[in-house]
Amino acid sequence: MSDAFLRRRVWRKLQALPDERLYQILDYVEFLEEKYGEETPEPDGIQRLAEGVQDKLRARRAAPWALKGVMGALSVVDRAVGTAAKAARGLAGGLGDMAKKEDKEETSTESGERSTKIVVE
Repeated sequence: MSDAFLRRRVWRKLQALPDERLYQILDYVEFLEEKYGEETPEPDGIQRLAEGVQDKLRARRAAPWALKGVMGALSVVDRAVGTAAKAARGLAGGLGDMAKKEDKEETSTESGERSTKIVVE
């Protein structure tokens, strides 16, 4: 079981640090993860892309302001993709509900029940 208070404390401390120091902490956390950690879940597609871009820019010693700009742009893309995915799931759910309703109406009509439809134009 994880210690929620400890996690929030670490998060609060991280928020006070500049980006350059956060990259040093990331390096250390990845070292600890490799040495002591259990298997971590794989990131999704956008996260994996962002991490790859970030690692390549860091390897080329890009300025922290450049990293922040690129990561900000990728964050906007991530939110847009998330919003589009949510809308698609909602649409698919609505279409599925409509199909179930139509199937139910067809089944009740076939079994001899009468259904009345009111069409408003």
